[in-house]
Parts: sequence; C-alpha cells; structure tokens
Amino acid sequence: MLSPKSQQLIHDYLNLPFSGISGVRCPYFNNARLHQRGQLRVLIGKGTPKEIVEEAKVISTQYHAGIFDKTGNCCIHNEHTGTPVTNENIRKFLIDNNLGVDCSGFVSQVLRVHFKETKKIDFVKKLYIISPKNILRWLISKLRPIESISVNTYANNVNTTVITDITQIEPGDLIAMLETGPQNKRNHILLITNNDGRTINYVHSRAWSSEGNCGHGVAEGKIIISNPDKNILEQEWIEKDCAGDKNETYVEAKNARLLEIRRLKI
Repeated sequence: MLSPKSQQLIHDYLNLPFSGISGVRCPYFNNARLHQRGQLRVLIGKGTPKEIVEEAKVISTQYHAGIFDKTGNCCIHNEHTGTPVTNENIRKFLIDNNLGVDCSGFVSQVLRVHFKETKKIDFVKKLYIISPKNILRWLISKLRPIESISVNTYANNVNTTVITDITQIEPGDLIAMLETGPQNKRNHILLITNNDGRTINYVHSRAWSSEGNCGHGVAEGKIIISNPDKNILEQEWIEKDCAGDKNETYVEAKNARLLEIRRLKI
C-alpha cells in the first residue's frame, strides 16, 4: 500500500476538506487549454486539496459569490439565491473558476508525500525534467518542479523503468498512456495504489466525455487480473461500474500509441 499520509491525501482529493460541507470531489483541470504561465500552481491544475480549498474561499470572497462566509465556512444558504448550498454547487463553483487538478499534478502531489514519508526524500527534485541547455526552462523546473512535471517526465527512461510483468506491479508504480484520446494528442497517467495479485487498484484525475462538463475529477478504478500471463490490456478494467468499451479509461489505454507500466528510479 501507499504510505498513510499519501492515502490521506488521495482521500482529501476525493473529499476536498471544505469546512461545513463534505463529499466535494476534486474536479479535473488541465491548464493546456488556457496556457497560463507564471501562475500559482493551484491555478494551473497542480495544487494540493488544501490549496484548492483556500483558493476557492479567496475567489468567493473577492467576487462576492456567496458560497463561503468570511470565516471560510460553507454558507448554509447561498447569499444571492437563498437556496441551500450543496456539494454539487461547490463543485460547479470550482469548475467555473478553473480549480482542479490534472493527472500529472495529482500523481506528483501524492507521490511526493509518499516518498517523503517512506524514504525521507523529495523525489521531485531528483527528476530529470528538461535539459540544462534550455537554461530558462531548466531554472524554472528547479524552482517550480511540480508545475513543470508532465506525463512525459514520468515516461522518460531517465526517471523510470518499464515493468512488463503485471504480477510485479507495486503501489507507487504508474501506467503511462502516450498519444491517446479522440485525436491521439493527449497523454495520461494512472497511479497504482495496491496489487494483491488478483486486483490492481489505481487512482487518477481524468475527464470522461460521457460525464459532460461537471462529472470529471479524481477517481478510483481497478484492473481484475484474470490471466496473469497476458498483458494489462487483456485484463478486466472497471471504473464507475463500467467495463470494456464503456470504461473510457480502458478505451484510452487501448487506443494509446504507447502504453507502459513504469516504476520510478528512486
């Protein structure tokens, strides 16, 4: 299993720690659409649950959204409409204000906590992100590593090694999908949380097309190992009670130009 603190962090992404309301799942947000540079990491899809909550409170107060009171607690009733505030209202507020986490930001934050707790190291400082030949981007990557890490960083042979035997998959391993999605332009990554030999559990931040504008976010899934001698695509992938081609995570894995199980060289 992942370390206790990293498990708690995953729980906090699945249930953002808002005061006065529970069950707010962190949405998915990918800054690639907006191309914002130099922003706080929480504004570009790389923030922690605590940072996302705090930024939501700041935005609510600044723009008089009426979602949170001055103490940071969720309002019992929206100040503008008078209707009760629900966790879906909070999720919509986050989505409308581009607050969420992307797949690599989520993985980086969880693994950072995991390795600090288990190995007493900040692993992001050990990753090769960009060549020093590009001095400006290299300096930025050193100053802001979480913001600079992408799926390609984890798929780089300098940082990770490929695992071919699915029975050897361990918590903390990654499933990297390169060039997938409808136009084969998207990269994606899953984080393995457990493997008991029968079921591989994973977690990730993703957006399924079938979920529309508000259904996306951090989610859990599992891969049932029906035949350990076959590759990972030949097992049964289940997420949101969906399997086969109804499971969009599996479809993305199947359609990826490159699908690999990766382990960090830590």
